Amino acid sequence: MASNGRIQITFERERKTLRSLLSFFNRGFRIEVADDHAVVPQVDLSKAQTYLASLTAKHGPLALSDLAIETDAVATLLLDGPALLALASGNARARAYLGWAVRSKTRVVVPATAFLDPAVAAIASAVADVVPIYASTAEVAAGLLAGSRLALPFDALVVALASKMRPAAILTRDAAGIGALARAVDQKGVLVFSL
Repeated sequence: MASNGRIQITFERERKTLRSLLSFFNRGFRIEVADDHAVVPQVDLSKAQTYLASLTAKHGPLALSDLAIETDAVATLLLDGPALLALASGNARARAYLGWAVRSKTRVVVPATAFLDPAVAAIASAVADVVPIYASTAEVAAGLLAGSRLALPFDALVVALASKMRPAAILTRDAAGIGALARAVDQKGVLVFSL
């Protein structure tokens, strides 16, 4: 509480996010305006396999109960920032989902926004293909935000990106926020996997 008896509100998280955005753009990254309906590249899981092997060497094999993942057909598994951090820390569910993606030959991707957080950026390119955010994806995200009462711009970008890669699944620690936005897409084909 502030000395005047009022609750003092700080915007530390927002300040850090804005600072990260400025850093992101100063490093030469940009939102691309291009045709994002181009041919999807062939699935290359070598990064995911290599990273999964390093996690197994570091944390040991998974229990059989962690490996029992059954879901609808998914062409793309999109990992958000918190999921990448969980994966790097050896989270068994995150490892199991990555293992499932490798076994089922599901494309594993991370959004370019992962590079806004230095801790996540170090992991992102080691695990999966980085997918750029196009203007049309940003427009879908803006529509999701306008249609919801949530102020989660990065989550909206993740959901918008997944909606363009359907059938897709998003691996996240924020199943409530991501799930609400995924339901707002108003079309089937975007699943949310919670850690």
